[in-house]
Amino acid sequence: MKKVKSVLYRIVFIIVFSFLAKSCVSDYIYEGDKDKIAERQQMLDDNTFVMADLSNEYTETTLARVIKMYKFNYSFTVDGRTYADEISLTTLPNFPQLKLYYLKENPNIVSEDPQADIDTENKKGKSVTDLIVGIVWGILALLMLLSFFGGKKATEPKVVQEAKKPIATNTDTRSAEQKEQDRKAKEDPNRFLPK
Repeated sequence: MKKVKSVLYRIVFIIVFSFLAKSCVSDYIYEGDKDKIAERQQMLDDNTFVMADLSNEYTETTLARVIKMYKFNYSFTVDGRTYADEISLTTLPNFPQLKLYYLKENPNIVSEDPQADIDTENKKGKSVTDLIVGIVWGILALLMLLSFFGGKKATEPKVVQEAKKPIATNTDTRSAEQKEQDRKAKEDPNRFLPK
């Protein structure tokens, strides 16, 4: 069971890291979203905005312990038709209404600050940071993928079978007298002298 969980975690991490790598590298390569820039510019040119009613309840989210985001539901009416969705804000609004720009052709597309959106989209692809971060995510995904194939395999201990040899009895057939003579001959200091 532990092994299955480990494999599933690896697969999830590979998918997440690959997605993050693709996203960062795409931001660098393709720069900003041209359609989004055109829509926001159209909002500014047409100067189409409305005061949207915010709900009394909101969800607070903290990102990286520093940035707080507040998610509100909003609704507004354009040409007798009501539109509703949710929006994330970085500051709490002072009033229960918020000025939202909308696209004349499609009022579902809104922006609190179209110029800031345009600036953000234009910055994409100008900095190498997106590319570097994408490469780091790609390397992490590759390392996780390699951990599948490069992991140590559990091997069974090899059992070495020893060949049974009969206990050797005295295989030296020389007599004790001959052994003693050989020993004395080796110890004799005169053995190297000519005879």
